[in-house]
Amino acid sequence: MSIKKHFLTIFFLLIGFLVYSQTDTITMTDGSELRGKVVKYNPNDITFIHQNETLEYTLNKKDISKITFSSGRIEYLNATATAPNTSQSVDYKNKVAILPFSYVRDQEKSNETMTKKIQQETYTIFNSKKQNLKFQDPTETNALLYKAGINESNMQGFTMGEIAHILNVEYVISGLVSIEKTNTYTSNYGSSNTDVSQKNNGAKVNSTGSSSSTTYQNYNTSITMNIFSVNGDNLFTQNHNSFWPYENAYKATLEYLAKRTPLYKR
Repeated sequence: MSIKKHFLTIFFLLIGFLVYSQTDTITMTDGSELRGKVVKYNPNDITFIHQNETLEYTLNKKDISKITFSSGRIEYLNATATAPNTSQSVDYKNKVAILPFSYVRDQEKSNETMTKKIQQETYTIFNSKKQNLKFQDPTETNALLYKAGINESNMQGFTMGEIAHILNVEYVISGLVSIEKTNTYTSNYGSSNTDVSQKNNGAKVNSTGSSSSTTYQNYNTSITMNIFSVNGDNLFTQNHNSFWPYENAYKATLEYLAKRTPLYKR
């Protein structure tokens, strides 16, 4: 194969990939899928162009289960076996889910382990004061998010109301923990005096004292906590900077914010 043909092959493969990555997928209520582009979103129907075609089709929303947009956002229209049940029969009342918290350390995102660790700690704080509320176990929350194809990278493509429906809860708690190194300080111990006169078994002896020091790192911790309803309403948003300069000060700060939410029952 000539260099020119090789280049053209790569070029058309790249074009094909870009076109495919911008494809919307419509899942019908009968389970069939249509790939192409949603060009109009009307109150009762949508206008759709099939992949590699130009003719516009009108699809009734009553026949559509969900639309997976090229951005990764999923919009559920009718409850079927292929979509989470969003009918009125689902009991969302007084159910709460806690999402994995975003975690930024020194202005860099942390790994998934830390986001889920904070999620679990937040669950423990709220669940200890739940009273008439039912807090969804983080393991179940994360499994439902995984099945719906939702992760930290594409979550911004979903409304909190949509996520609440997917999790079958009335309220969703989300948050951001940010920790940054600040200043350091040094603590000194002992003395540096020499030839110190001391008594040892009744006799005076001379000894040499020594000193030691330890350097500590201070941290600034900031946490934002949000609560949304199944209707997408923002019920609570508050940010708090921790008074404590320690690395794990976020734990006390989580509890401080939790106590100020309408879901924490004293």
